[in-house]
Amino acid sequence: MATQITAAIFPNAEQWLTENMKDMGPDSITTVLPALHLSLKGKTLWKDYSEEATIPKKYLTMTDYVKGLQLLSDQIGRTLFVGCLKSPIELIDPGNWDAEVVDAFYQLCYYGEVIYG
Repeated sequence: MATQITAAIFPNAEQWLTENMKDMGPDSITTVLPALHLSLKGKTLWKDYSEEATIPKKYLTMTDYVKGLQLLSDQIGRTLFVGCLKSPIELIDPGNWDAEVVDAFYQLCYYGEVIYG
């Protein structure tokens, strides 16, 4: 049996998201967005503005954002190639989060997978 070594990328994901998520800007093609004001302490209504939306509206909480961050960390550089990032370690620096990474993150929070792009 192979030995797996893991390292914590976000030791306190909630704190990192609280400090950085409001600065994560989408671009003009991002379809999954907060419908109104983003709240990190409660529920936020999100909407998929795409005509192909399978879930048109959904409430998300910090738990969903942490799950999305976990999925992004698990997939970046392996099965998900966005923002020219090659490793989940590169996610630690919010300056590496271009609109493509933000879009993937929003979709992972909302759908649990990237369905657009």
